[in-house]
Amino acid sequence: MVIPCYKESSRLPDFLAKLCEYSEATELPIKIQTVDDGSGPEEAEFMVSLVQRLQGKFKVLLDALIIEHNQGKGGAIYSGWDQADTSKYKWVAFVDADGAISPKETLNFLSKTQNSKNDHKTCLWSVRIEGEGKEVNRTKMRQVLGEIFRSIVKFTFNLPLRDTQCGLKCLPTKAYQKISHHLKEKRFVFDIELAAHLTRQKYKLKEIPINWHESPGSTINIRSAFRMLISLFVIRWRLLTRKC
Repeated sequence: MVIPCYKESSRLPDFLAKLCEYSEATELPIKIQTVDDGSGPEEAEFMVSLVQRLQGKFKVLLDALIIEHNQGKGGAIYSGWDQADTSKYKWVAFVDADGAISPKETLNFLSKTQNSKNDHKTCLWSVRIEGEGKEVNRTKMRQVLGEIFRSIVKFTFNLPLRDTQCGLKCLPTKAYQKISHHLKEKRFVFDIELAAHLTRQKYKLKEIPINWHESPGSTINIRSAFRMLISLFVIRWRLLTRKC
């Protein structure tokens, strides 16, 4: 499981320590890797030091992966997944570093891989859906932007998902390898391109409702939302013209 990080030195330590602790308390065959996405020398040094310190306590934690130049969240995740050994790792996953999804909720989500029927064709997608026994706490601005974005995605791509952007996903390693050469989008809307290619290959996207509590320091704002919209239409154009 990859944790993509861009200048996360304030939020990562507590989340990572608890995630490692809870992971080792379960029987899940999991390994965790942090990926620094070009945050700069000081952030990279901090991450390496943090990981080395925690590795003294937790066997689930792999060495940190440091990317020199910023690629974007998707790029960081794919860089981690590209290193996955298919003989060892049946699944690849990622979770955001901000702690909006708690370590306990993350492990509960990943436990679904152990009883998923026909799991070689099933991908797990976390969704923030209120009214299904889960708590979803976010600012009004983020909620409004999310609803607008969701409507645009549904109209443009017709994906079988109620929430494409939630920061916790898991899919068979072989599924990722099958489509990885098609994946060009490396920033915020990489999820859309990932989902589109998975559905084209007849993989099932299974929604898993989760508890989600917005974390301070969110990078989503109106400017980011505008860039996401532009990227959506670029992805759609690629899909229509079969250039990816």
